[in-house]
Amino acid sequence: MANLSSKTKGILAFIGATLAGSGIPVFSKLVLREIGPEEMMTIRFLIAWLIFLPFVFRSLPKKISDWFKISLATLPAAVNMVLFANGVQFTTASMAQLIYSLSPIAAAVIVFFIGQEKLGPRKIWGIIIGLIGMLVLILTPLRNQQLSGLIGSTQGNGLLLIGMICWTMYTIASKSLNRLFSSSVISSVLLLNGFLINFLFGGFKIFTPNALQQISLVTWLSILYLSLICSIAFFLLYQLAIKYTSAVTVLMMTYLQPVLTFIWAAILLGETLNPLLIIAAGLTLAGAYLTTTAKKT
Repeated sequence: MANLSSKTKGILAFIGATLAGSGIPVFSKLVLREIGPEEMMTIRFLIAWLIFLPFVFRSLPKKISDWFKISLATLPAAVNMVLFANGVQFTTASMAQLIYSLSPIAAAVIVFFIGQEKLGPRKIWGIIIGLIGMLVLILTPLRNQQLSGLIGSTQGNGLLLIGMICWTMYTIASKSLNRLFSSSVISSVLLLNGFLINFLFGGFKIFTPNALQQISLVTWLSILYLSLICSIAFFLLYQLAIKYTSAVTVLMMTYLQPVLTFIWAAILLGETLNPLLIIAAGLTLAGAYLTTTAKKT
């Protein structure tokens, strides 16, 4: 790995993060059948942090100010965790992943407002097309409640949309953060903050003998997968991909993850595609593609 070029490292981390992150909505829905959203995230991140801690302990920041810097930059990601857990229970796994495919579009809008880039015609069209696709999916359940079983509820999709914006803000902030701290340190602090914020929002309820005993073996295995693959592996590879490439390049994984998530969802949850989802997904991904492939202005 040490002999590989930065570009190769970035590509490998990008592929690994794409694979590791694709199962998050599916395994989250499996766990949510038995425990609440904050309880799920609390136990998930506690297990992940405790497993990861011995490997990164010596590298953790010694100054409180450094802890504050990392915590502040990763705060949007921690907020996203709360919103995601509460939103995904009211929508499908495929729909949840599709909403996060709007990240490149959200990134283009954010960097425009903070003055880093201008919006050219290609980006503007990408934003418009992507938003049309997403509005179809979010607003349609308001007019036809029967479709909520196929594409989720407006409430759930709305929470995921806000969570996606928070995750995008974290991605943009991570590039500068990687210049100061290692990917493993950033990931470790994020895991700890993810545990703390969900614990405070009600996740503490999971730490009772009765609650823990009622969790089935299948759910424990799903939690373990979320902790090892979807937390430790995904966050670490995501940070490495940002370090060796760019935030925009990393957000391009949103083209691949919806496909992988649908495969997971079809096998484990029995979800199926429908014409409305396919059309809206095409618009959303087309808008994301136009946005990320537009030349900087």
